[in-house]
Amino acid sequence: MSEVTFVTKTENSLKQEKIEKIKVGEISEYKVKLIFSDFISPSEYVISWETEQIDTIGFWSPRHHFDSNITPDWEKRTSVSKMTQGAPVVSLYSKSNENRMTISLSDPKTPISIMAGVIEETGKIGYEIRLFCEKVSKMSEYEITIRLDTRKIPFYKAVEETKRWWSELGFKKAYEPEHASAPLYSAWYSFHQKTIPADIIYECKIAKEYGMDTVIVDDGWQTDDNSRGYGYCGDWEVCEKKIPDMKAFVDEIHKLDMKFMLWFSVPFLGFYSKNYERFKEMCLRTRDHMNAKVLDPRFKEVREFLVDIYERFVLDYGIDGLKLDFIDSFILDEESSEEYDKMDTVSVEDAVEMLLAEISQRVKKINPEFLIEFRQSYIGPVISQYGNMFRVADCPNDPLVNRIHSLSMRMTQQGCVHSDMMMWNKNERPEALMQQLLSTMFAVPQISIRFDDISSEHKKILKWYISFWRAHKDTILKGEMEYFDVDANFTKARAIGKDEVVSVLYQGVVATPLKDKTNYIFNATGKDYIYLELNGEAKYQIFDICGGKIRDGKLNQGVVKLEIADGGMVKIN
Repeated sequence: MSEVTFVTKTENSLKQEKIEKIKVGEISEYKVKLIFSDFISPSEYVISWETEQIDTIGFWSPRHHFDSNITPDWEKRTSVSKMTQGAPVVSLYSKSNENRMTISLSDPKTPISIMAGVIEETGKIGYEIRLFCEKVSKMSEYEITIRLDTRKIPFYKAVEETKRWWSELGFKKAYEPEHASAPLYSAWYSFHQKTIPADIIYECKIAKEYGMDTVIVDDGWQTDDNSRGYGYCGDWEVCEKKIPDMKAFVDEIHKLDMKFMLWFSVPFLGFYSKNYERFKEMCLRTRDHMNAKVLDPRFKEVREFLVDIYERFVLDYGIDGLKLDFIDSFILDEESSEEYDKMDTVSVEDAVEMLLAEISQRVKKINPEFLIEFRQSYIGPVISQYGNMFRVADCPNDPLVNRIHSLSMRMTQQGCVHSDMMMWNKNERPEALMQQLLSTMFAVPQISIRFDDISSEHKKILKWYISFWRAHKDTILKGEMEYFDVDANFTKARAIGKDEVVSVLYQGVVATPLKDKTNYIFNATGKDYIYLELNGEAKYQIFDICGGKIRDGKLNQGVVKLEIADGGMVKIN
């Protein structure tokens, strides 16, 4: 790529503005340094440039969601990243999914938007990076590196290399215990706030038989209010009306040889909590519709209060993990305090990282195998240093969103990607259930149903799916990923291991088995056949949606149509 010409715009008063060219080529890097005239919360600083729009049809970001077209310049496609949201990378690609421009930034903490749009008058693409796109903490200087990758490689390869770049910058992923990648049972969709230990233990006994090794007990254990609000968050005391003996509850789960994780909404200080008066002046903002304020982690007292709670639960009850929710609610606004003399940092982004680092250090000192789950949208390279499970955001009974987000997270996430908890209607068609499970083949499955409410065929499907997933986990989670047709929300995807390939067809496209490997190809197209393109003769075995072998045979070279049930699998050697 030839050197780009940057244009900058800002209303900030600057002592110095410098853009230094580090290297130029197919991968170019530019260092931007700003020194402000005063200690300020800077307003937006815009860096823009243009390139020719040649064979460029799509815009991908870590939170890719259905639409991927490049919008007009006057309404640019935008991806926002910051400490608690997304990751600072976007990629523009061709119809063949070849990279055209992958933009990544060295700063995953500051609120930044990366934008692109078609310039009608010239047929070019106009790009913008908007630093400080939300209110930020005060500072006197700022520095960032912009990395532009225009190599003609699959765009997802360019995105994946961004992870390595971040790692080189010092953002290393957290240690990943064995259970971080184990299928698990979640009590959220199956119980919501109606936490009943005996019933959860009953479900866990069955879940363990199906191959689930962890349970997450979600919102509701801390209050007898079941109205789905957050007004009673902030004290974090076990509701004895629901759980008379938390230690006994945890012990019963441990007797099943399962890990026990517990949910906390980290930032919320409920209006009805006993701690409200103590902390109400140490908050970032008020969320009236949630009946809660958002705590301000810039106060050391706030951080110590939260960390002490989590440490106490590990020591007192022996829990094995934390589901730390709503991290993305730590947002600076006009209500936020500026009593900096009472804080040990003025930066909300730094304070959130300090909080997560302190939590991680304290709980892992007690248990080095401790589990910490975060969910979208807080999935960036800073967060990856402290969590070891990263879940797709809530999308109940929505296989399409679960598929799109789990695959997009696989591209950028350094830690272990989990599906959103899967639940379904008890009268669902078996084929549709299998499609939902297959939508998250390339993420760790989380299941949230009551086993007595589903049919015997549903149970057979679930048991077969989890047994297959566990048997091929190394390939699924550690294999080389290939993604196809992101503009069509991924028509297929596959993970390539040393001796095998696991593929899922999501739409009616052709699968190309790899030679010299065992290929497992699942049909999630909604049709009762698939097409294969073979480079030579091959043996095959076809399995139904419960894993039962139906038939086998031989296939000749070329494109062949293979009858296989919707949700079924073919094994090809």
